[in-house]
Amino acid sequence: MSKDAKPVPYKGLYEWMQGIVVVLLAVLMLLTFVGQITGVQGFSMMPTLLERDRMIVRSIFYTPARDDLVVFARKGFQDDPAMVKRVIALAGDVVDIDTAAGVVYVNGTRLYEPYTMELTHRSMTMSFPFVVPPGHVFVLGDNRQNSTDSRDLVIGAVDEREIIGQVVAVILPFSRARLFS
Repeated sequence: MSKDAKPVPYKGLYEWMQGIVVVLLAVLMLLTFVGQITGVQGFSMMPTLLERDRMIVRSIFYTPARDDLVVFARKGFQDDPAMVKRVIALAGDVVDIDTAAGVVYVNGTRLYEPYTMELTHRSMTMSFPFVVPPGHVFVLGDNRQNSTDSRDLVIGAVDEREIIGQVVAVILPFSRARLFS
């Protein structure tokens, strides 16, 4: 620094503020165009997700796959139209549920479901076996005795266009933070 140059007051603070603004804009852009943060309402996904968990949902470049946790919109069903469930079957798959034994079959194969709270004994209005129509997925809650899902004709098979995105992480509360594959 030359003799005549004067120090700029708060220069370090200004640089910090610029950095914070850039990071906030980047986060805002990511959440707007790539994903979003949403909360869990209800108990249908216990023990995997608990009520009021906050999740990051990937919105773009997503194609549903079995075992994915998805958020989808179903207007007119509840006050909050966004629901979160697990994809059990894809278009063309045959779903069969033996409620007496509590077992779910997809294409004749019994599903291994360590994520459920209990076996699937609760029946609803859907008739089985059920063939998932083109462009749809079959979803179930992990808390099978306390979940309104594709077993109920009110929900039925979910049109892929209704899917908001895939749950990729729980971020709050911090004690439950984790990533999903």
